[in-house]
Amino acid sequence: MIAAITPTPNQKSEGASLTGGTNLGKNDFLKLLVAQLEHQDPLSPQEGQEFAAQLAQFSSLEQLTNVNDNLKAGQAFDLAMSNSSMINLIGKTVDAPGNSFELGEGETETLKFSLAQDSTDVTVNVYDSAGENVASLNIGASSSGIQEFVWSGKNAAGAQLPAGTYRFGILAQDSAGNFIETRTFSAGSVTDIIFEEKDTFAIVNGQKINVNQISKVSL
Repeated sequence: MIAAITPTPNQKSEGASLTGGTNLGKNDFLKLLVAQLEHQDPLSPQEGQEFAAQLAQFSSLEQLTNVNDNLKAGQAFDLAMSNSSMINLIGKTVDAPGNSFELGEGETETLKFSLAQDSTDVTVNVYDSAGENVASLNIGASSSGIQEFVWSGKNAAGAQLPAGTYRFGILAQDSAGNFIETRTFSAGSVTDIIFEEKDTFAIVNGQKINVNQISKVSL
């Protein structure tokens, strides 16, 4: 049996957490095993089976430590590779959740949205940078899923609107007049990539978007 062994204060080592905040690593485990052998009763030596079991525990602890180190190294490598590939998004046009867009002079704009279910009545509302509704367009029935609508860039009176930043919203209803869940998507060029801890963000149309939310990438 091991005589009273007093842990060294503030001793740091790798391994599983012990009561009181001290860590037990494979080196500490081996030291305890050697100390146990040194202090055992010569008249009542440790049983072979018990000793073999402790050696097996030590082997398992060492293997788990190695596996944990390998996993950490693998995760760090995967993160580095992922961050490197995200740089390639700069300059690309992407689709992501959002409702703002830049209208060019005399241009049209493709507005993308999704419906949770089939709709019998869909209205597209376009707002200028001041929040004023400049166009309200009823496009009739639409099926569920991702849809596209090409807006002419003109207001309700048919006049071409100036270039600038606009946003849009979708109002959809079923045959019973119940509102249907909708989502809007904004297309824009990626100008910057930002790395924050384990998350990566893209700057699109001046908005910070998690790259996991990007649904389409094009040249």
